[in-house]
Amino acid sequence: MKTPRNLLAVAIIVLTTAALSCNKKSDSSNTGTGAYFPKVRTIIQNNCASCHLSTGTWAGRPTALDNDSEIIAAAASIKAAVADPATPLNRRMPEGSSLSTADVNTIVSWYNKGGKITD
Repeated sequence: MKTPRNLLAVAIIVLTTAALSCNKKSDSSNTGTGAYFPKVRTIIQNNCASCHLSTGTWAGRPTALDNDSEIIAAAASIKAAVADPATPLNRRMPEGSSLSTADVNTIVSWYNKGGKITD
């Protein structure tokens, strides 16, 4: 009788496939190991701080990003400004240039994980 043999073969294939998928290593860049916020802070410092400090020529125009709590409070706005479609109400940042795809992906991943200090 071939039916039990076929069922056994299918069961072995299913179990083997399931076991292999459980042992697959995940891509550490997508796992949210708690490393997003330090990267986001660096991106902000390198690309946004010149206009978004509470002091200086531009005096936080219109949002100051001086410290961690201000960055976290502005998480949705930061993500929208670098990743969402530009509209009259959502200007693309940084003004006059753009972030690298890797930087945009880091900000989006951080935002999707909750936009906090820890993922």
